[in-house]
Amino acid sequence: RDIFYRRAKEEGYRARSAYKLLQLDDHFDLFTPATRRVVDLCAAPGSWSQVCRDRLVKRHSDAAAKGDDDEHGPPLIVSVDLQEMAPLD
Repeated sequence: RDIFYRRAKEEGYRARSAYKLLQLDDHFDLFTPATRRVVDLCAAPGSWSQVCRDRLVKRHSDAAAKGDDDEHGPPLIVSVDLQEMAPLD
């Protein structure tokens, strides 16, 4: 097993692929404060959904702490897959 597999297990991610999405977000700023809705297709086992949840909730909380008006409500993540996927905690 490689370092990202072990790191994912230690940090509570379901798969090491979470780090690819984290890297993409860091580079391209995918989850801006304006990002409110995410559809995660082929979502199982759910590591990308975990990253989306963590990043969107953090940015939503940061914006609320700054007093930014939130007319659209909290972020919404829809995860879809043919395989069964355990709910996110």
